[in-house]
Amino acid sequence: MEHWIPNRPRRIAFIVASPIDLLNLIGLTSVFACPKIAGKPAYLTTILSTDSTGEVRGADGVAVLRSIPFSEHVGPIDTMVAIGSQNAPVQISADVASWVRRNAPRARRMASVGSGAFMLASAGLLDGKRVTTHWHYVEKLAKQYPRLTIDKDPIFVKDGNFYSTAGLTAGIDMALTLVEEDLGPAAASAVARELVLYMRRPGSEFQQSALLLQQSKVIGTRMRDLPAWVKTHITQTLDVSTLAEVVGMSPRTFSRQFELRFRTTPARWVQSLRVEAACADLEAKELPLKAIARLTGFRDEQALRRAFLKQRSMTPREYRERMDSITTNQTEFRDAIGAEI
Repeated sequence: MEHWIPNRPRRIAFIVASPIDLLNLIGLTSVFACPKIAGKPAYLTTILSTDSTGEVRGADGVAVLRSIPFSEHVGPIDTMVAIGSQNAPVQISADVASWVRRNAPRARRMASVGSGAFMLASAGLLDGKRVTTHWHYVEKLAKQYPRLTIDKDPIFVKDGNFYSTAGLTAGIDMALTLVEEDLGPAAASAVARELVLYMRRPGSEFQQSALLLQQSKVIGTRMRDLPAWVKTHITQTLDVSTLAEVVGMSPRTFSRQFELRFRTTPARWVQSLRVEAACADLEAKELPLKAIARLTGFRDEQALRRAFLKQRSMTPREYRERMDSITTNQTEFRDAIGAEI
């Protein structure tokens, strides 16, 4: 962790384009407003509009106050965060792109939230970087900026001093990670408690259901019913021979076609669906882990634990505790966000 200079709050500059999703902006500014050092704010935030008038509007026309045109900002920036439009990715003007390129090297780190990745990419800052964005914009980002390495699954990604996130609540997880890097786990945990949040999710957590993703890849093929079939036969032995027989292929042809479409092996795919099924049981039932392992096709509790650590970067027990906390506090969370808005 970089040494923190006492009595020197770090400037977080949000580059925003209208119409903005207010949850993206308010969620992050709320996180950075909480930490204190010796009773003084650890961060100062500035909202910089890509519009020369300094106006920033939400999707419903609500104006965001205390924003200034990007060109009027003076002083150092510790962290620059690009937050894109809610309705569609925006292409920033040449003036904005030039300002971002000129100031990026002076910032300690850069971040994009949701479609904000398009803003940094259009300024040429993400070439060769591993990035993510909201799943809705993944294909468009990849097509428009082929020099980027797009990781469509995680809720947020770190590549050097560049961070990118799917946005919405995932932006809050990224912001908590930045606080933890700066001030340590205790400070990030204190922020999470203050905002009635569970401690941050790991960036490796998936944006979308594995089952939904798999179904979308096989529509119109002989494998179209395979994801649903596996879900209802999750406790059975699901090796290549079994899966090939279900779709009427030879094991060799099945393996080749499967890896071509899914970009993974059948064994890893089955494990991802079993982990997802275990997540549902952990959220909905008070069953012991041994029983959940049996119900989702794992050999034993240790096999379930290893698969969870590999795919979710946490243990099943930690996942259950997180979901219990979210369920308990979801009303308070909505009230907290509503009060900020």
